Amino acid sequence: MNYSINYEKNIIIQQIYKFVKFVQFVDKKDGYISFRDSNGYLGKEEDYKSKVSEEARKELNFSAWDESWIGSGKILECARKAISKASNLVNSNQKIDFKNRLDPNHIKFNINAERVLYDIYHNKDIEESLAFDNAVKAFGKKYDTIAFLFFIKDDSRFLPISPGNFEKGFNLLNIDYKLSNMCSWDNYQGFISIIKHIRNIIDDMVIMQGTPRLIDAHSFVWIIRSKEYTNWNPNDEDLRQIEINSEEFLQKVIRGTGEKKTISSIVYKRSEEVVKLTKIRAKGICQLCKNKAPFNDKNGEPYLETHHVIWLSNGGEDSTNNTVALCPNCHKMIHILNRKEDNDKLLKCLDEYKN
Repeated sequence: MNYSINYEKNIIIQQIYKFVKFVQFVDKKDGYISFRDSNGYLGKEEDYKSKVSEEARKELNFSAWDESWIGSGKILECARKAISKASNLVNSNQKIDFKNRLDPNHIKFNINAERVLYDIYHNKDIEESLAFDNAVKAFGKKYDTIAFLFFIKDDSRFLPISPGNFEKGFNLLNIDYKLSNMCSWDNYQGFISIIKHIRNIIDDMVIMQGTPRLIDAHSFVWIIRSKEYTNWNPNDEDLRQIEINSEEFLQKVIRGTGEKKTISSIVYKRSEEVVKLTKIRAKGICQLCKNKAPFNDKNGEPYLETHHVIWLSNGGEDSTNNTVALCPNCHKMIHILNRKEDNDKLLKCLDEYKN
């Protein structure tokens, strides 16, 4: 399943830049942020997940399993040890329930548990989707538990999950995706697909130490729904910088001048035509200072830059109803000063075009 995100309101982009400012604020330093710095906020708070996966995998030791172990209790013992290493990646009640289903002396014991676990980690002839469905049948619709079993199988492809918390995080990003009471392979793949999209955007936008991993994007969504983050109020300068950074990134996507193009094909398909029509309409004159373009581009056309009067990062639409052509100086000034009187002039200019 490949879930497609609607980026039109640019909430994700703004939240990522706010997230960077938040991490810098907590770490009390500017510049790079890192999920792998053991002395930094992200390393202390979130890097434990990869360590949990590693420790649980050691306990599971599934590379040593043999099909003859099924029915011996050996696989059950490995699984009990592994779930004990899950930390907060599995709800405590679900941990207890999982262990009960592995206990031959408990009423919830599932006789098929070892076969199901063996199939997840060793049976190459079974589709992962079927292995997931069989795990749900054996261990119940315990999303935390089933996702964790796959996470320790391969933490580069799979992720832990806490449905209610990630729904909250997605809502803050304007992503409408239901997870609660939706424990299924398709839903899980949709969840992972969204996190992959977010990871790619972070990789495009943020200067980090090391390429962001799938689990790093997972941590980003987890953090933005935390009280510590939602209760944090950026100061005026940080807010201004978040706005400017968001708008400049979006403009790079539109112009196709960003270093990476991961999302350029997804956002603003109309942009090239909007840029062209806006410049034609301006007739080589900056629509703020009213001076001629300072020079011609390599095609001999007056060099002006397209500006969205209501910034894209503030929900402005990418159409000629919201764009003007500005000289480079005026364009830079608008984004640095963001003065009401300048914006009013440009809005009046748009009104004149409409009339």
